[in-house]
Amino acid sequence: MEFDVSDISPSLLRTDMDRVYSLLYVYFKRLVYEWDDFLDMRSSDEQRSADGKMAAATQRQSAEYLRPLFRSLKSRTLQADVLQRITEIARHMLDREYMHANDAYLQLSIGNAPWPVGVTQVGIHSRASRETINANKVAHVLNNETQRKWIQSIKRLIRFAQTKYPPSDLAKMAG
Repeated sequence: MEFDVSDISPSLLRTDMDRVYSLLYVYFKRLVYEWDDFLDMRSSDEQRSADGKMAAATQRQSAEYLRPLFRSLKSRTLQADVLQRITEIARHMLDREYMHANDAYLQLSIGNAPWPVGVTQVGIHSRASRETINANKVAHVLNNETQRKWIQSIKRLIRFAQTKYPPSDLAKMAG
């Protein structure tokens, strides 16, 4: 079965969620392999340098940290709002809109959670709209260590994709 990852989109997510899970799995897995190949193509001097060793270690670590995400994509067990953000990130990366991909990454990682997290009542009066804080305002990076690691690795994949597939307009680059 051939996977056309260019089909990844929020609209496909609404119509065929199972296909989006498969496409995201293939897309991010392919990026991890491309990153590994990219690093292998460097000269041996560059690979042996301190920066080269650091880049290879970062890639290996990211590949390891992404395993729980790949398991969740395979078993189709991601939370709906997390799947939505990852779909947005992938779509923007495919469009080479890395600034928008970075914005979606920030929404995934820290969301619109009111800061400081955990404080429910600052003064003597409770906050009037406290109950209106919903799923899109959750800081997913704070959920658990494993999730924090693969979310951070997605950011590294954005950075790699930006290097390998630069946008036509430099204003679309993130960081």
